[in-house]
Amino acid sequence: MRVQASVRRARRLSLTSLIDVIFLLLLFFMLSSTFTRFAEVELAGAQATTGSSGTPDVLVRLADDGWSVNGLAHADIASVAAEVARLEESGAESAVLLVRGEAQSQELISAIEAIRGASAIPLSVAQ
Repeated sequence: MRVQASVRRARRLSLTSLIDVIFLLLLFFMLSSTFTRFAEVELAGAQATTGSSGTPDVLVRLADDGWSVNGLAHADIASVAAEVARLEESGAESAVLLVRGEAQSQELISAIEAIRGASAIPLSVAQ
């Protein structure tokens, strides 16, 4: 008795099911991902919020040598924010933050957050 070896022919692999699986995975990951909104800090130009006389009431200066408010030196941003709040209570209507020298962007953002947190005075940023 003769045993015949079964000959298997190589069949072409269908890519249709593979494409369907890839599409389903892509759809799943797109629908299950979350789109987060990062915190934003609104910036206005220096001429956008000036007082009635055309000049700002409060001038905050951030430079290499430190902080100053209306020409008076301050040690840190907390004292600057307190001074801006005091000036707002005495009638100041607008403020401009001047950035000079090699100030880092984190210092600028921290200053904007501190000043806006301490007072409701409109703050513009100028360079």
